[in-house]
Amino acid sequence: MHIALLEDEPDLAAEVRSLLEREGHSVITFRSGNHIIRALTHDPFDLLVLDWNVPGPNGLDVLIHTRQQLQLRVPVIFLTSNLAEEQIVQALNAGADDYCGKPLRAPEFTARLRAVERRMGPAPTPPSLEAEIEGGYRFHAAERRVEMGDESVTLGEKEFELAKLLFQNIDRPISRTRIMAHVWGREEDDLSRTLDVHVSWLRRKLKLGAGGGEWRLLVVRGYGYRLVKGEESV
Repeated sequence: MHIALLEDEPDLAAEVRSLLEREGHSVITFRSGNHIIRALTHDPFDLLVLDWNVPGPNGLDVLIHTRQQLQLRVPVIFLTSNLAEEQIVQALNAGADDYCGKPLRAPEFTARLRAVERRMGPAPTPPSLEAEIEGGYRFHAAERRVEMGDESVTLGEKEFELAKLLFQNIDRPISRTRIMAHVWGREEDDLSRTLDVHVSWLRRKLKLGAGGGEWRLLVVRGYGYRLVKGEESV
């Protein structure tokens, strides 16, 4: 799953993120309510893990905004030291799916996470990249090779992971933060230039630039990238 974690304590955020990633999930961390609210308008998360007491809108405010303003039914787990019965009931009535107390107890949190996953049902299977992709692209994971009609291109490890992510999210804007977390496993600003260089390489190698093939890899200004077909622009 692609998970948004709202937690302003750096050590705890790192602990929760590590736990989620060991479970096979991708995670983006936010330290304030305003930051995660902005991200929710662009990034399609599969699950939100919310701390109650954070700068800006608190976790409950984020939940209410998610349910009422954004009309999103994404599952929500509260991770909070506020375990008073009144607050728990308030969160559940506002649309939370579950809660887990602090300090973090990894087995309990993992069990609650898996229970929410079961209630969600099986995750949609991403498009197979061993089958031909619209536009004539065929991906071979073992060799990190991409076929484009009669041409075959071998990519570096990070290039291949980036290309897979883009082709599995055709026409969906993907944030720079999500790309860096998915491909490099971290979100540091010092990766920003590295990401841009890899995008430039993919545009050239896979003919994703203007005047190339059928696909174009576009910049979504102030956000990230989007792979589209045809002559669309952002």
